[in-house]
Amino acid sequence: MLNVIICDDSQEVVDYVTKVVENYLFIEEISNVKIELATTDQYEVLNLFVKKEILRSGTEKWTSRQLKQRLLFLDINFGSDLPHFDGIKLAQEIRKHDITSSIVFITNNGLEQRDIITYKIEPLGYIHKVHAADKMQATIIDLIETARERLYMSTINRRMIRFQTERGEKYVNLSDVCYVQGNDRKDRNKLQDQDEGSKHVGLSVLHTLTECEPLTKALKVYDEDIPYLIRLGRSYLVNPLNVRAVRASAKKAKLIMNNGSELSVQRKSFDTYKIAVEALYESGLI
Repeated sequence: MLNVIICDDSQEVVDYVTKVVENYLFIEEISNVKIELATTDQYEVLNLFVKKEILRSGTEKWTSRQLKQRLLFLDINFGSDLPHFDGIKLAQEIRKHDITSSIVFITNNGLEQRDIITYKIEPLGYIHKVHAADKMQATIIDLIETARERLYMSTINRRMIRFQTERGEKYVNLSDVCYVQGNDRKDRNKLQDQDEGSKHVGLSVLHTLTECEPLTKALKVYDEDIPYLIRLGRSYLVNPLNVRAVRASAKKAKLIMNNGSELSVQRKSFDTYKIAVEALYESGLI
């Protein structure tokens, strides 16, 4: 999913860009792009990327929010009332927390472009307010298409996942991963007794479409490091792309995987899993 953000100090400009985007998405029947925010307040935009927490000591702590794939249309100048926080400053703050989203600057002329490049914001492009409406519309549509293509390519490029095995690092394409299964201490002791010649029983096990392999890191580590796999109960990290079917009752649920495995969990765990999957698709990570 590509989330579009529009921010300009002119409500008229915000409304115009919003209308162009909405009409284009409707006419082309594009469902994986949506307008997340259209506003004249740049602080609303910044709040999507970072949040402030007050610690017990009374000090402030700023932390990044969950990343989404975004296309931002930002006004370079927000008026004389906020000279300290113009579009360039906003883009700089966003880049501290998000280096992947595409940024487009809305400008009155092209004089600012050299300065912007110096700030290393790497904008996707520019929309010039002085241009005729039809040229502005064509530019907006072209930039949306470019951002969609970037999203598609980045999705492909980041789908190699690193696992740690006894033999060293193993890279597996996300499309081949079915799930990772955790081995608690009781399970490891049982497996060790069954195979006395084994020097090491994995803290977790990687299940792909074609094989299983013990891993030397616990399930918790992969849960924290790999956003594409979703926790299912206490024992599994599941790749939703390789779920063939789901059978759910009032108390239990079973996931049928593309490698033939069947994962059974309590219905409550399955409901939590479903919410996480929806959030993953919403974020645009898969």
